[in-house]
Amino acid sequence: MSPQTLYTDLKHIKVTLDDSGIALLELNRPEQRNAFSNPMKDALVEVLGRLDAEDKVKVIVLAGAPNKGNAFSAGADLSEGDFSAGSGINDAARNMNEHRDGGGQMTMAALRSIFMSITRTTRCPPGITMTLPFDIRVAWKDAKIGFVFGKRGIVPEAASSYFLPKLIGHSRALELFMTSRILPASSPTLSLLFSSLHPTPEATVEAALSLAKEIATNNSPISMALTKALVWRGKDSPEEQHLLDSKAMFVAGNTMDSKEGVLAFKEKREAKFPATVPKDLPTEFFPWFSLRDIRDIRRSKL
Repeated sequence: MSPQTLYTDLKHIKVTLDDSGIALLELNRPEQRNAFSNPMKDALVEVLGRLDAEDKVKVIVLAGAPNKGNAFSAGADLSEGDFSAGSGINDAARNMNEHRDGGGQMTMAALRSIFMSITRTTRCPPGITMTLPFDIRVAWKDAKIGFVFGKRGIVPEAASSYFLPKLIGHSRALELFMTSRILPASSPTLSLLFSSLHPTPEATVEAALSLAKEIATNNSPISMALTKALVWRGKDSPEEQHLLDSKAMFVAGNTMDSKEGVLAFKEKREAKFPATVPKDLPTEFFPWFSLRDIRDIRRSKL
């Protein structure tokens, strides 16, 4: 069965869903090398919310539409302006407390998503940074990766100063931030950022979709959702994490997916998990954390 096209009302992105529950989300501004714009940000935040609420979706793969520059994303579309507060249609923030970084709004919306594919050249901001909250990143070996904030006179956006040190360590993260170097994905400095590297952009997409199918087919959606939340929404000490894990084990162990997983193991067969997310998430436990409102009060140009 051919993948189903979804959400054609949203601009600058393309979404398809296959019968395995894999949603392929493409940045779709090929003429601009998939540069990040305010309309694209709005579409990404909206579509991630929709996918988050869709029980059929098990894994999300993010890719860039093919383009002449082989770009996953060329970063911020500077034809829209600079990084200062806008006016008129963008309705400038009156002060720093009202400003909301657009890249950060996207990464906050992505926190539940299960997968990320970096398929082609990408530069930051906010190309590579939008991938950081996703669970797995795969890359074309010759993709160009840069955290070039210093060369633009700004600071790391999209909460990358939070995510990147946790993914690759503080020393490597600061080297990338402080030098603003553009490196190939195969650079040793980036070795902890990518799960695997591939010889061509096309092979990268194939690998991402293959891994997505493995995850969607073999694993409980409840288990994946709770596990990601435990990693990103954990506690500050081993003892507190133990107490949180204990609650999670209690509720997960009593789900229909847990019963099916144990039974499948005993019967030496593949599990067929019946639960879906978000419908079957254990609401007596999840979410155990509170979410701050990060919606636009007013907008910046980018």
